[in-house]
Amino acid sequence: MISRYSQVASAYVNSIGISSVFNIGDSQQITPTAKVLAIQREEERFLGDEGDLSEYPIFEEEIPQPQFYEEVVTNFFHENPRISVSNVKVIAISSSAVFQIGSTKDIICETRVKNIRQLKK
Repeated sequence: MISRYSQVASAYVNSIGISSVFNIGDSQQITPTAKVLAIQREEERFLGDEGDLSEYPIFEEEIPQPQFYEEVVTNFFHENPRISVSNVKVIAISSSAVFQIGSTKDIICETRVKNIRQLKK
């Protein structure tokens, strides 16, 4: 990984939620994961036995990964090894998102959401 340093004058993030990352600096690996079951009902009630994610195939399915068929060789030369940022303003970071000022070798994010709406008969 390229050796650099991050210089940030000001950073404002209003909201970070659901397995998200705000990082200034370098990291080797970032792997935020969120699995969300959202049940919305016309009538407010909790049945007590809800929330078993294994009942929903979306949470168990394997996510296909990209296949790389060619080897990519790169060379970088940074005359000034500094990442310089004046001001950053972020309204929101959510659902396994990453906001980073710096370098990361691997970022693997995953979000799975199952929305269920139950209406009165």
